[in-house]
Amino acid sequence: MRRPAEGAVSPPAERAATALWVALATLLVARCGLAFVPSMWFWGLNVQRFVAPLPAWGLWAVAVIGLLPPLARALTPQLARLGDEIARPRGVAIMALLAAALVLAFPDRVRFVGDFLLRQGTVEQAGLPATLFPQALPLDVFLHYRLPIALVAARVFDANAAARALGSLEAALLAALACGFAQALALRGAAAIAAASIVFFGGVLCMFTGFSKAFAEMVLLVAAVGVFGVRAVREGRGLLPLALAFALGLTLHRSALGLVPAAGLALAWGWRPRASRAPELARDAGRGAEPAGGGRRPRATGRKGGATGAPPGAAPIAAVALAVAALAVMLPRIVSTMLRWDTVHISPPEVQAQGGMLRAAFAGTRPADMLGLVTALSPLAVAIPPLALLLGRVPARGRELALLAVLAAPFVLSVPLLHPAQGLYRDWDDFAAAGEALSLVAAWLVAETLRAAPGRAWLAAAVTLGVAAAALQWLAHFADLERGLQRVEAFMTEPPRRSDAERGKTWDYLGIRNLRIGRWDAAARSFSQAAETAPSPRILLEWGTAELRLARWAEARDIFRRVIAGSPDEANAWQGLAAAAMELGDREEARRATETLLRLRPGDPFGRQTLERLGAGRDPAAR
Repeated sequence: MRRPAEGAVSPPAERAATALWVALATLLVARCGLAFVPSMWFWGLNVQRFVAPLPAWGLWAVAVIGLLPPLARALTPQLARLGDEIARPRGVAIMALLAAALVLAFPDRVRFVGDFLLRQGTVEQAGLPATLFPQALPLDVFLHYRLPIALVAARVFDANAAARALGSLEAALLAALACGFAQALALRGAAAIAAASIVFFGGVLCMFTGFSKAFAEMVLLVAAVGVFGVRAVREGRGLLPLALAFALGLTLHRSALGLVPAAGLALAWGWRPRASRAPELARDAGRGAEPAGGGRRPRATGRKGGATGAPPGAAPIAAVALAVAALAVMLPRIVSTMLRWDTVHISPPEVQAQGGMLRAAFAGTRPADMLGLVTALSPLAVAIPPLALLLGRVPARGRELALLAVLAAPFVLSVPLLHPAQGLYRDWDDFAAAGEALSLVAAWLVAETLRAAPGRAWLAAAVTLGVAAAALQWLAHFADLERGLQRVEAFMTEPPRRSDAERGKTWDYLGIRNLRIGRWDAAARSFSQAAETAPSPRILLEWGTAELRLARWAEARDIFRRVIAGSPDEANAWQGLAAAAMELGDREEARRATETLLRLRPGDPFGRQTLERLGAGRDPAAR
């Protein structure tokens, strides 16, 4: 079949291509404008404001190049060759290595997302996961506790390096799956690299830069179900790896229940005799899979023997058996865990105070925060509604989109209903799987747009550069400790005002992070803010410690007195009070505090030394 001439595009495809360009341009204009606005309403789009000038504006300018047709057309042949290359094992391996190197080059130094500090601290201190994370499933415990503990004990890595090493391997797997998605759609040329880029590049990449939690693996499993699910729908292949991904998910995290509808649908459709898929494969081998932007014409895929109506073989039966067995084994534990632990995320006290889940779902800043979440995790997700509407039905491949929509639905629909304690802007790791699922849908729609409009093949350059620039800005931001902390503080000091619970937890994070890196003044200021809404003994103790480091003895003394008033048996508070009183010359209070410390902690070295300085030769606990 003759390929359409340049510019020969059907009206629906023309409108979809225009909508894609407009979406990309709008995102770039928003990122540019919000870089100058002192507000955190649109935090998913203003990260450019908190990135060093060169990567911020350099990456933005690169994305602009893709929107200019003459420049984009010049790049398209190179992208087409790259798209053809990722159809080969060698190309996939190279992309995987580059992905691993990318995340290794951008370690997360801010450590703000989710419970990053707690997870890493658990490995550093070899805490018991059953005590700290009783809701964790076996694969989560193995990957993020037992394995890193073994590596640290063997002196192979420290806690952070172990998490980064695992993240680099997982980023490589995500790159391989992104290439596999383009292959599963029978894409070649520039369209292939554009689709793979959407699947790979997103805020979800920040999950692989040192954050040790199961949500990173959930990104991979969502991508795997999408890739092998599309293969199952199109060719009846990939059922075993699909079932394996589903089974691993059930041993990893309870949110993997969201994979059930898509996995079930893919297994059901993949079970069909090959003869019933022959018309779809024939269409893709002909006009339907004509590559956009150059590249080879894909071969008709299929197993040896041709199209037959034979019943399913051993692989589909084994896949279904594996999926059913995993569900039967893990479902009782998952349901028990959800009933015990997840009510705090679905209906916490503040949600009940707002009138229940439905009223709280879109209350206050949540609509803006959900937009920020989506634009951060999946840069082109905002293009999904217009592209889906303008493309209309795609009969030859409608089941693929249906499968990807079913895959995304449970994760996306849960976003308004979940109320993470630290806010959507910090606990966005909870929604990383939703971001990846949206990226799969966006990649499919962009691929169909380019397939239907070969005359607009240059848009592949705009897509590739646009999503890559956005993701690289996020990586650069979290690798920059100074600007990362500035952004966190901006959440607290700029509009909109956050809830007291979010403010307390975020100021607490700033205090802990500044304390760890020796910024005592910033730590003291942050803990003082946290104490306004959450004056826990720990926060007060750490505030007092920062004040001691700053030699502000009177302030430290007053803080430790506050701790003692509420927790009279807190030995660390008595120690801090003794140290502050000694520096202030209040020997009587220093003696009283020291004697109480030694009663609570007999033989404490600090206490004994302080008594010696005070001229008391004996340890009160030894009397």
